[in-house]
Amino acid sequence: MVKFGRHLQFYLESDELQQSDGANEDPYIVPYTDIRECIGQSQQYFVTEWTSSLNQASEDYNKRLKLLWKRIFDDLVNASSSMRCNRQQHMPFSSHDSIDILDDSSKFEKEYRGLPNERAVQIYVTTIEEKQSRELFAYIKKLYSTAAMNGEALRKLVKKFDKGALARGDDLLTATLLPELYSSCFMAYQSLETYIDIMRDSLVVSEDEDDEEEDILEDDEDNQYNFQQNFNKEGVVVRRRADELSWLHNTISTISCLPFNLLSRLVAHRGFHCPRDGSDKRPMENSLAAYESAWSCGIHLCECDVALTKDEKLVLAHDDDFSRLALDPNSSSSRKKVSDLTMKEIISLTFKSGTRPPLLLDVLRSAQAIGDESKLIVEIKPGNPEACTALVRLFRSHPDLIDRCAAVMSFDAWSMHKLRIELDELALAFRTHGSPSPSKAVLLRGSPPERVNGSPHNFNATLLHKTFEVKMPQILLLTVAKEPQMHYELWVDVSDLTPVHSWLRNENSSSLDGVYLQYQSEMLEPKGIVAMRQLSARYRVGVWGEFGSDPDDCITAIKLISECGVSYVNTDLPRGFISNNAKHYFGLY
Repeated sequence: MVKFGRHLQFYLESDELQQSDGANEDPYIVPYTDIRECIGQSQQYFVTEWTSSLNQASEDYNKRLKLLWKRIFDDLVNASSSMRCNRQQHMPFSSHDSIDILDDSSKFEKEYRGLPNERAVQIYVTTIEEKQSRELFAYIKKLYSTAAMNGEALRKLVKKFDKGALARGDDLLTATLLPELYSSCFMAYQSLETYIDIMRDSLVVSEDEDDEEEDILEDDEDNQYNFQQNFNKEGVVVRRRADELSWLHNTISTISCLPFNLLSRLVAHRGFHCPRDGSDKRPMENSLAAYESAWSCGIHLCECDVALTKDEKLVLAHDDDFSRLALDPNSSSSRKKVSDLTMKEIISLTFKSGTRPPLLLDVLRSAQAIGDESKLIVEIKPGNPEACTALVRLFRSHPDLIDRCAAVMSFDAWSMHKLRIELDELALAFRTHGSPSPSKAVLLRGSPPERVNGSPHNFNATLLHKTFEVKMPQILLLTVAKEPQMHYELWVDVSDLTPVHSWLRNENSSSLDGVYLQYQSEMLEPKGIVAMRQLSARYRVGVWGEFGSDPDDCITAIKLISECGVSYVNTDLPRGFISNNAKHYFGLY
């Protein structure tokens, strides 16, 4: 059972819906919960409310679509008028030159007369200034996501009604209402994907083109450490960092000697970082240094949080903004939401440590360079399906990095099920069309190349087509063990883990791979151990804890692995992770 209602509620509260888009009011969102409560009262009442909502969603979509096209053509006309005015102000005295200039302006005006829709978007994004183009890009994406959300809400309402219709004595409504839904104007929202792709190609710089900016940044980073005017103080900081890395090396060496393959199941939370936001001993959380330090010292798995920037880059970020970690917490960039920042703005933003937030692509490449065992577990914040789609795009462009991502997780069940569908489709595409990289192809025994007129035909394509398999990341659902503080949080107690089964199942696609539970001391009690082992026998199970309140030590981790059968245990790698008692217990002295 996918928690669509929770996802929709998060979407309702998102800042995207609060942004002005020229309609002078928030977009219409189907009142999913209210209509769902009509089920069981009266069939006619449900149909009336459902139909009314469909009409309102259609009317709102149509109004906003007209605003979209009016904005596009108004801006093009204004650009043409501006061009004519500028040309006339700088008109040369030669009548021949003036005719040429007027001809150029006329050609521009003719170009947008009777423009096809896709061509209009192409001309807009290449003609209108970048700020306006990005605003239009955001508008189209919001229009698309709102229509998609409304369509899914209305479809699910019909499905829920029909689920118990016969038992209630009601008619089945699928054949009556879904034709109304699928023929409504706003269900044509998928055509907006074409416009989004056109604008994305022009506005979003590919990750591979960021190398020049990276080089500039590295030069700047050398200067960041010049804050330390006092060289004695700088020497102290260097010694502290060296001592911390030495401790990590020794700790990982000790962990590798512990039983139950602990090292392969420990997950360094946000990399090797200081949980108290300091940077004098350890790297900053979610920084490239935090992950490279952890992997280089022998840790296999690290966890990170990602967010989607305004120009659709996946960047590592835990909070809504960077004010907690920024060198200047009051700067405009650090106060802006990550989703409102472009990558260019993020590159100019500096952490307290002198570095900047890395792209997910950067971190995956580091994992690939450091070693086969270096992998990421990626957390996507709830209500952010666009980040899921961006992750799939990244995997499609860089299939060699897919195996660097061990798992993806979120509190948002609906988004995770959507991601499962998209990853399954991507894996199918790779199996059908073959590997983008010839190094991935392996000739299957007994599978000779096809022949045309006795000659090998498209030999390489045949090999690639038949042999490429991709192991996609596991998809996990995050839960809490305490009374939920946020509406999207899924609460489950170790005394009753039965809700997990329904959350992970999806009758229309593959189920999720497992669940990441919040730590409870009851997990290590006899009844809790039995429940956890039963759950771990069916799914991948991880355990996360709250810093400062839940135990974070090797004995607890080993008990969760050996007695409960869990696959992942989060840790902040505190100095006391391996206590003297643990060393005595495992005979490490």
